[in-house]
Amino acid sequence: MASPQTKADSVKKFSNPDGELRIGHVYLETASRQLHWLNETARRLHQEGVPFAAADLEKSALQRLDGKPAQAADLPLLKAWREGRAVEATFLLSRPGDRVDHVRWSASPLLGADGKVAAVFGTVLVGPPEPDWQVLAGLAHDLRTPLQAMQLFATLLETGETPAAETHEVTDSMRASAERASAIAKELLEWCRRPAQAGRRPERTLFPLRPFLTSLVDEHNVSARRKGLALVSRCDAADGWEIHTDQVRLGRLLSNLLSNAIRYTPHGRVDFTAQWRELTPTRGETDPFGTTDSARRRRASLVLSVVDTGVGIASEEQDAIFQPFERGRGADQEKGGSGVGLAIVERLVEELGLALEVYSVFGQGSAFDLIIPPRMLFPAQDAEPPP
Repeated sequence: MASPQTKADSVKKFSNPDGELRIGHVYLETASRQLHWLNETARRLHQEGVPFAAADLEKSALQRLDGKPAQAADLPLLKAWREGRAVEATFLLSRPGDRVDHVRWSASPLLGADGKVAAVFGTVLVGPPEPDWQVLAGLAHDLRTPLQAMQLFATLLETGETPAAETHEVTDSMRASAERASAIAKELLEWCRRPAQAGRRPERTLFPLRPFLTSLVDEHNVSARRKGLALVSRCDAADGWEIHTDQVRLGRLLSNLLSNAIRYTPHGRVDFTAQWRELTPTRGETDPFGTTDSARRRRASLVLSVVDTGVGIASEEQDAIFQPFERGRGADQEKGGSGVGLAIVERLVEELGLALEVYSVFGQGSAFDLIIPPRMLFPAQDAEPPP
């Protein structure tokens, strides 16, 4: 493709400090392989490094949304020409100063009398990436839980309802909630800074599982007690085990399950348990779990269960409740729910490589089983082997 035609050889580079969306229009004449600017913005965008043709990719940091470098075959003008159909595509373009622009293309071919592509009209939109509002709403939603817990802890200390002997435990729980709120706020900020890269990638670290679970239960215990519910925790199976995953996101996931259970349980109890479950034998294996503890340990998953005696979920609604802002009819009697908690759960389960099973009977309660695969679990010296 020949160099684009222009009326001027040198033009001062256009700056875009306000991050406004700019729209350029171009026309590709296939017979001469000439690209024509249909407005001044298109020419300026090309001068600033937005690739239009294959040759432009040599000096560009254009990427596809999956993070791979864009190739000539990906460019919409060429693709519409080659395939004879309308093409839309979005790319990421790195800029100086750690800035990233979204480059959104639409290209439509114009057929000649012979049925072949005679020209391609293209429109390119360049500007800041659109934020993922569902993700941002989810982070804001999850930030409320530790903040509300801190408010309840502060109320306990102010009203003197906490015995002096337990004050230290309350302050420790309050500090843990503050740390979790800070971690979620940092993730929210990262999303605001880098929406084009979908915020930060999961940061998997190795950390002790039992203290982590205990801290989450303590954070939710106050709200359960205020509602007259018993929040019962049985997590001995996690003693001495460490997990390799993103601690902030796992905390958000479990916190959403606990919050939902408490919110939609008018009376009764919520149970939070950890238990080992052997995997289903793989077809063709005669002794899939082996004969030694180490072999069995590698084949066992840890299941974290949240079980409540609440309103339950009708069978026909159990898929829909994972959609944003969807609430089952049993939730109508409870105030304060936003309908995004389980949508967040589903997204985090996928991001972390976990599995979730749901069991529920309308009017009787629900059970959510989060399955931790064995590849994420590492025993400490004092860990009990899976039964």
